[in-house]
Amino acid sequence: MTKEITLDGAPDLRRIYATAALRRGNDSDTLPDVRYSRAGIRVDVDDLVAYSRVCRFPVTGALPSTYLHLVAFPLQMQVMSGDRFPLPLLGAVHVENRIEATRPVGVDEPLDVSVWAQDLRPHRRGRQVDLVSEASVRGETVWRGISTYLSRGTEHADTESSDPPSTEQLASVGAGPLWLLAEGTGRSYAAVSGDWNPIHVHALTARPLGFPTAIAHGMYSYARVLASLGPRLPASGLTSRVWFRKPVRLPSTVRLRTAFERSRTLSVLENATGEIEHAVVENSW
Repeated sequence: MTKEITLDGAPDLRRIYATAALRRGNDSDTLPDVRYSRAGIRVDVDDLVAYSRVCRFPVTGALPSTYLHLVAFPLQMQVMSGDRFPLPLLGAVHVENRIEATRPVGVDEPLDVSVWAQDLRPHRRGRQVDLVSEASVRGETVWRGISTYLSRGTEHADTESSDPPSTEQLASVGAGPLWLLAEGTGRSYAAVSGDWNPIHVHALTARPLGFPTAIAHGMYSYARVLASLGPRLPASGLTSRVWFRKPVRLPSTVRLRTAFERSRTLSVLENATGEIEHAVVENSW
């Protein structure tokens, strides 16, 4: 039976990251049957404005769909930092994310959010797991997110992977906007998201975890893409999916290219020369 745990406030992400180094994960093939929830969450308008400025969203009466991920993220970390969670938190790589936005969510609407883990499975480079988040307003589910995390370990070469759609059609798309991402981009996003994972904060804290420089948060890059496409995306019934391909080292210059269809967009975020794909984003409705 699922253990339901309702929290009065958001978990302290700095404390979770500070203690994460003590957890190494385990060899279990099962996930803890636990669901963390918060009820009646009220969005702080100042926090929302700060987030919108960093990610380049316009400030309106509705929440950006990636902001709801931000609300759920501390609960995700609470699940992943538990003693019985099989994968170590530090070093986990966010490889994919899916968002289903049923309708616009007003800034003043109270949110009930629940998070749980499911589908622990092999990956060709280790093991991966889905963290599922749902947000509802007065009993109506208005948003759902699935974040897939990879923990590197024993390789499973024959395992099928969730590959992004081909970006070959983008070869004929003209050059899109160039973004100059400063060395402090990770710290700027951490300040508005609370995600102080050391791989994003500074080169000195990223190197012990295998990265030569700090890397941009995947959800920052994803948010920037959605903010750029915002006027072309519907307010309701949107399914958005991102595949994180290669980390964006900081500082860096990246370029966005997008193909537009009647009920779909396909985007690639790449380095300035087009040789490295950092993320592939597909939106459909």
